Amino acid sequence: MDSEELIKRAKEPKYISGIYNYCDRWCERCSLTSHCLSYSIEKEQNSKRKEMDEANERFWDKIKESFKLALNLIEDLAKEQGVSLESIEIEQDSVIDKKVNILTHLAMNYTKLVDEWFKNNQPLIDNAFLTSKKTSYLKLVYSNSTESPISLKEIVEVISYYKYAITVKLSRAIKSRDHEANIGLEKMPKDSDGSAKIALIEIERSINVWSELLKYYDAEKKDILKIINYLKRIQETTEKEFPNARSFIRPGFDEIA
Repeated sequence: MDSEELIKRAKEPKYISGIYNYCDRWCERCSLTSHCLSYSIEKEQNSKRKEMDEANERFWDKIKESFKLALNLIEDLAKEQGVSLESIEIEQDSVIDKKVNILTHLAMNYTKLVDEWFKNNQPLIDNAFLTSKKTSYLKLVYSNSTESPISLKEIVEVISYYKYAITVKLSRAIKSRDHEANIGLEKMPKDSDGSAKIALIEIERSINVWSELLKYYDAEKKDILKIINYLKRIQETTEKEFPNARSFIRPGFDEIA
């Protein structure tokens, strides 16, 4: 594709300018690929693109709605397991490199927690994949719903994808903030806020699917709740470090059509 053809396609109304600058780079799970020129260039358009967008939007809506319904039950379960959702006790490394921002450190440590949990619970996960049997403390969440539960495969997929992505986006936000401080962008939308907003979205989605994971195990709930607490700590710290991130308008994702 030559430059003239690229410019011509970029002007097509269906493409949203800059939409790919503030996304999580998970095209297979994105609900706006039909409006992304970058995605269109990487893959040939096909007749199922719009259907895929709609299906992915329903997927994320289902995860978000499920968490809303489960929140009260999670609080009850935390009391039962002796885990306080207000006081978060985090095991920190004894030595933290002063050059590493606390957010980056927390995010990298979360990746280690995920790897450790999956290593310790691999037999349970393998068995759940084989039997597709759910033992659910939160099973009543779906008692009046026509939606099918989120599968263990989908839960593992989301956790695995975002365990690294959170660190990447927070690192970009921190580096961008340092750069912005040197050039002065007080009245302009900041890349640091946009990157932090994506990280917050990834954190929230991770919290949601970890909450979903509680449906699959009668045991190991306390460890899952601790991971959820850890993510909440990262979420709260991100919001303090980037107080304007939530209000950042991402092209396509946050604007009203």
